[in-house]
Amino acid sequence: AAQASAACEPTGAVTERAMDSMAAGLGSSFGGGLGEAEEGMGQMEQAAAMAQLQQLMESQKTLAKLTAKCYTACVSSPGKSLASGQQVCLWRCAQRYMETQHFVQKYCEDKVKSGTWSAPSTGM
Repeated sequence: AAQASAACEPTGAVTERAMDSMAAGLGSSFGGGLGEAEEGMGQMEQAAAMAQLQQLMESQKTLAKLTAKCYTACVSSPGKSLASGQQVCLWRCAQRYMETQHFVQKYCEDKVKSGTWSAPSTGM
């Protein structure tokens, strides 16, 4: 259970703080001169854009981890091209990695929805 809790922790705490800082800066930059309704819509659009950006960054981090782990596991000596066995190894490794990521994400979502898991405090 302790491993599952650790796996469910956000991996981009520093990135999230940076994103929050950027969002705060954007919010103060675009707030002047708009009516309350327009300002509310602008903030909602900014929040949606920030959420998309954060999701893209998480996807890029996952892809970088997958690439590093699978390349290390499957390619013992780099060359000009990949051997057939290396290609198959990379494909299978990537499939397993993505399936595992999906399983952990679904597990965490289910735990949070059922109320049987809550995020650990970070102590900051």
